[in-house]
Amino acid sequence: MNITLHVIDDDDRSRKLAADVLASQGFRVHASGTAAEAQAQLLAHGADLVLLDIQLPDSDGFALIGWIQTQPTLRDVPVVALTASVMPAYRGRIEECGFAGYIAKPLTSVRQFVQTVCGHLPATLQAQVPPHLLPPAATR
Repeated sequence: MNITLHVIDDDDRSRKLAADVLASQGFRVHASGTAAEAQAQLLAHGADLVLLDIQLPDSDGFALIGWIQTQPTLRDVPVVALTASVMPAYRGRIEECGFAGYIAKPLTSVRQFVQTVCGHLPATLQAQVPPHLLPPAATR
């Protein structure tokens, strides 16, 4: 597969788990622990999809998605919130800010996590994904 994902999470274990799971499925994965690091890596490497934690040490996911949306090479990249904060108020703000969706932490099912990520990929990229990695509604 020629699909690049970027995982942004300040928790080392969560970031490593998400990145390792996705890399094991054949995705090219970049990972960052801060907003500043993510900005530099996203500009340098781009991404086809971003997984973004809401709580970061130097900013928050809401500010970072706003920045992503202003970048000509990134503005059309789907961004999925990767967060332990899934209270109704956060879900509403996640939708309002333009996130494609959210994935609740902690990750409890590797298969569901991978399928959810793949389900948020643009349709043109889903064509590159093996059917078993796609969510049931997105299979070809």
